[in-house]
Amino acid sequence: MGFFSSNNDEFQIGDKVRVKYREQEGYIIDKNGNLYMVSLKDGQYVDSYTADQLEKCW
Repeated sequence: MGFFSSNNDEFQIGDKVRVKYREQEGYIIDKNGNLYMVSLKDGQYVDSYTADQLEKCW
């Protein structure tokens, strides 16, 4: 397996993540079922994504 895991529990609230297909970075602010709510553009935009649409930023 590559550098990133597809394990759904790999993300925590507060983690900095990148939305793969948008190449935007933000922070996880909540989790609802299998969706992670991500705050983008310093909170100006919030959207929900599944774990496979996200990758951790280091």
